[in-house]
Amino acid sequence: MKILFVRPAPPADTIGLQHIMIVEPLELEVMAALAADDDECMIADMILEKRSLSEIITTFKPDLFCTTGYITHIPIMKAYCQLAKRLLPNVFTCVGGVHVEKFPEDVDDLAIDFRVVRNATRTFPLLLQHLKIGSPLPPGVLHAGDMLHEEELPDFDFDFPMPMRHLTQRYRHEYFYVFHDKVALIKTSFGCPYTCKFCFCRKITNDHYHARPMDEVIAELKAIEENEVYIVDDDFLLSPERLRQFMKRVKEEDIHKRYLVYGRTDFIANHPDVICEMKQVGLRTVIVGIESFSDDELQGFEKRSSRSINEKALAVLNANELECYAAVITSPDWSDAEFKHTGDKLLEMGIRFVNLQPLTPLKGTGIEVNDEDLVISREDFAKWDLAHVVIRPTKMSVSRYYANILKLYERIVFAPRNLLHHSLHEPLAMQWKLARGLIKVHRQYMQRIEKAKQPNAENTLHTTHAV
Repeated sequence: MKILFVRPAPPADTIGLQHIMIVEPLELEVMAALAADDDECMIADMILEKRSLSEIITTFKPDLFCTTGYITHIPIMKAYCQLAKRLLPNVFTCVGGVHVEKFPEDVDDLAIDFRVVRNATRTFPLLLQHLKIGSPLPPGVLHAGDMLHEEELPDFDFDFPMPMRHLTQRYRHEYFYVFHDKVALIKTSFGCPYTCKFCFCRKITNDHYHARPMDEVIAELKAIEENEVYIVDDDFLLSPERLRQFMKRVKEEDIHKRYLVYGRTDFIANHPDVICEMKQVGLRTVIVGIESFSDDELQGFEKRSSRSINEKALAVLNANELECYAAVITSPDWSDAEFKHTGDKLLEMGIRFVNLQPLTPLKGTGIEVNDEDLVISREDFAKWDLAHVVIRPTKMSVSRYYANILKLYERIVFAPRNLLHHSLHEPLAMQWKLARGLIKVHRQYMQRIEKAKQPNAENTLHTTHAV
């Protein structure tokens, strides 16, 4: 069987983090590893691919067309499968991904034969057998028109094979994350034991948390050719004991790489010794969910953190000369003063790169907002990217709110000391790549500002996709 796996390009309406970070489609590399030895697999990364998808489909002529994505990719996944069916009427089509697993009804389409909704690594080989020999359709897969009945699904299984990274070889030199060039991904755990109200990640696994055996992690890490490794766990800095086991094995195996990881501020603040030890084995950057500098907001998010913990954590990272990519949630109730205060605090704490995320009430999280308070329809999937203003601001217009976001980004990115640091410590090629990406993102925000200024824009945005 010939199987084509496609990573979709983001829709034009999605504010493009791909301009400042493009990483490998690890989920497709894992799925490809589940095919049989006599299957022929191909991965097409449409973010980087120079050929059209039509050309790839008609040239490769797959028997099975597979694509995956997030909530923003829903219209693209449908369009891709519709295209595949037009070009090859007998091709089977299959979609998956974290949003599909929880809300498969959003991608229910006659052009999509199968939706994988549980335990993809166990389910996909059984689906292949179903197509080849007519064995029963495995639980965890829905036909077009089928409804999800979660109580009928099998228990969670976190089996994880060695990814087939050679299938993305022609793209790998272009994968990067901000200043991490030629970066590879590895996932060492699934889910998160914390219960932050705004977070979709824990809902993917119904609040289950599973850590992969360390032998598996080290074997996969040794097989990665790149020196820069992004550990994409929802929270890698979780258990001091597991981290020390990881560090011990890295030293024993003489592995020399540089790591980008996610971590909570309370862990960093409470375990400065572990952070120092991690620096010695290659930790370079920590993505930190600061979220807010308001204790009331942090409590409302059920973050189990505080302003003082945030400040202590950043002091630990700065003392170890570790880079921090800070994530901040901007509230719809913010005024100009809150935006300015946030910028003051970020600069005070030495932050050089920030990701600003307007509070977004994704389905399945604990953030609930009435539809009349939204300025973007729930069916306008491409704009639910954690960058668009989704909830109507209470103290300013949508246009002004976007302008405040852009101004805050520029305060951090173009702070003289930050520019000086980048010029002294980062390769010129990466500085130029990031600058070009930031220009594209800036242009997208300017377009949102101008669009929101149009008469009745805030009202029409809410009803655009109601038909």
